Amino acid sequence: MRKFLSAVLLVILGCGGPAHAAGSPTQVFDQGITRVELIALLSSFGMTAKDSTTKESDPWLSAKTPKGTEFYVNMYDCVGTGAESRRCNNLQFLAQWELSKNASLESANVYNQKFVFGRAYLNKDGKMFMFDYSVNIKDGVTKDNFKRHIDNWLRVLDDIRALLKV
Repeated sequence: MRKFLSAVLLVILGCGGPAHAAGSPTQVFDQGITRVELIALLSSFGMTAKDSTTKESDPWLSAKTPKGTEFYVNMYDCVGTGAESRRCNNLQFLAQWELSKNASLESANVYNQKFVFGRAYLNKDGKMFMFDYSVNIKDGVTKDNFKRHIDNWLRVLDDIRALLKV
């Protein structure tokens, strides 16, 4: 009886598993997030996303904002295997553009000095302008809190696109 009551309490309190029901407004990802869950979550926020993983040790998604800006989500600090079971605790949202008059090392420095969120830089060979935003969900995140991160990503992505005029 004690085990049954403990199980009921876990379900009532929402501590019974890695994630609560997908439709729950307070859905919690308390043991990382899988690629399948992240695709569903991004889709619920008006984005398109697909699993682009080619090597299980390096999971990532390709995605598009509601305004059509393409970006990637690299997934780190992962445990398990497969799109439905490999749970990741750190996410890196990443957009990139070819260098142009407006997308240069100088514009990256201007952005980094002016804004707190997001990081602008050139890639290793200096041919692409990179912009990323990291999210750590190791100790758990609710759907609402994750939505705040997504809203912030979209806002800073718009900021950098305005600066670069891309």
